Amino acid sequence: MSSRNKRRNRSRKERAAQPAARPPQQRRPAPTDDPDFEGFDPDYPFVDVGFDAQGMVDERQLLLLVKDWRKGRATRRLRDVITDAYVAMFTVVVVAAMIISGLLSAQNQASTCTSDGCVTARKLLPWLVVAGLWVGALAISRIFGPIVASAAEGFWLLDAPLRRSSVLARRMWGMIFAAGGVAAVVAALVTVLVGLPLPTVGAWTAAAAFTTAAWMAFTAAEQGAERTIMVRVAQIVVGGVAVVVLVAVIASASGWLSVGLGGTGSFELAIVVAAAGLVLAILASLIARRRLDNVGRAKLITGGELVSGMQGAAFALDFALMRDILIERRNHLRGHVKPARGHWRGTRALVWRDLQRLVRSPGPLVGFLVSLVVPYALESLGVGSLTPILSALIMVAVMVPFMDSMRVLTRTKGLARLFPMTDSELRTATTIVPASLALIWAIVVTPAFLLNLNGQAASVSVSNTLWYGVITAAAGLLGAMRWVSAKSANYNMPMVATGAGAVPPGLMFNLIRGIDVAVLVTAPLVLNWPPIVSAIIAMIAFMVLRSGGINQQELMEKSEEQRKELAAQKEAARGGGGRTRPKQVISRSGTPARTRPPLRK
Repeated sequence: MSSRNKRRNRSRKERAAQPAARPPQQRRPAPTDDPDFEGFDPDYPFVDVGFDAQGMVDERQLLLLVKDWRKGRATRRLRDVITDAYVAMFTVVVVAAMIISGLLSAQNQASTCTSDGCVTARKLLPWLVVAGLWVGALAISRIFGPIVASAAEGFWLLDAPLRRSSVLARRMWGMIFAAGGVAAVVAALVTVLVGLPLPTVGAWTAAAAFTTAAWMAFTAAEQGAERTIMVRVAQIVVGGVAVVVLVAVIASASGWLSVGLGGTGSFELAIVVAAAGLVLAILASLIARRRLDNVGRAKLITGGELVSGMQGAAFALDFALMRDILIERRNHLRGHVKPARGHWRGTRALVWRDLQRLVRSPGPLVGFLVSLVVPYALESLGVGSLTPILSALIMVAVMVPFMDSMRVLTRTKGLARLFPMTDSELRTATTIVPASLALIWAIVVTPAFLLNLNGQAASVSVSNTLWYGVITAAAGLLGAMRWVSAKSANYNMPMVATGAGAVPPGLMFNLIRGIDVAVLVTAPLVLNWPPIVSAIIAMIAFMVLRSGGINQQELMEKSEEQRKELAAQKEAARGGGGRTRPKQVISRSGTPARTRPPLRK
């Protein structure tokens, strides 16, 4: 018998020799005869629930369970993260102090403008800010929902037998309050910047917050009714109101239009608008709350997918990618278009395509036309020293939609290689149409820099002021080029240690790309330096952006190629034209060559 079989038989005998397991102890019967015993007496009758019956779900407990699964397993608290990021907090404090100092300086400068037109324009500016906030709230609501849900929530929660309104109510209130909070911050900053009194600032802040929240609640109510036409009509009407108010600001500052506003008229109007906005916000919120059960699941999930995609781009601070996602969604909703035949050859074909795209989608021209009056509005408000830099920043946002071709070619390297042209030639061709629009903008806004709207001459010489419009337009164009053609962060490079963790070097500059070039070009104008300095900076920036910037990989490849060419030239110089010299056999003179003796037969 083998050793394996012996061990097997031994283990069987040991298991057989062990005593049998004791049977489980019987449960002791309940002492029903004991008078002190109190049994379980439920306050509801016992019923038999069939397999086809559905139980009611407590939505509050379900949401608490979801919250526990999401946040209950966190290993660090928010306080710990803030403690580790003390450097970032200190930076925020310093930057906030700088911003407050700049606001106070601008307020003091704006208060020096005491003419009737300037005062009237400052009183009309809050209306423009409020109208702009309304347009922004309606646009965001049209894009996202405003109530959204993720794909997982749509699969697990929205299809379950529960009240959908209980799940979505907190999100609806969150969107309404968030819209009001953002509007309050923006309105407070702008009204302080133009030098309005503090009571008026508070009144317009409340008016902007309540009315913007009312528009957000209105869009939520329309989402519950499965309608979008009313939101579109409201957006068009509010946009028209914003343009009319902007023209009124400029006309009143120039003396073309007289608006009768008393000393306290702005404050009283703000109180009336705030009260009306509060009432409308409450009514619209109640209507939206009642319609939450009717919100379609597909609409909620579509908005949630869009939000999740934009969150990924926001984590990388890639705002150009966020815009690409929005354009993709817009084209997806649009469906298809009729293809158009191209013309010409070479780079002119790209220019023709840009013209065709501009004719097919003329929407960006609305923003371009509105930007023409921005320098006049800034001059009318008495902040002429900041007109170049603020106008350039607005031009960056206006010029970006006209550079979709450059965005595609710089983002898709495989497509750019198909063209028989260099990257510099492609970028130059895709810049012609935006540059033409920037030149038109510079010609139209030059009078705003030459003369103040009240008829007084500008503080600087006319010869220098003639360049202000061109340099401001060039700064906006270069900022847009930088914004659309900047590369994303490279996570393969060594990281930079920060208080918030390891960060790629390029990620820190994504937040200010485009803005940095615009500020760099217009900063000499703000500092009253000669315009030639800004022109030189603009030329250098254009050459760098036209060539695509500094690419280390391309530089290494060019260096390797140059090294090989230099080695080939040296080899050719040594060998006489690069031909291989024949092998020479040198023998000693006077020494007979050795020969093999003949074979014997």
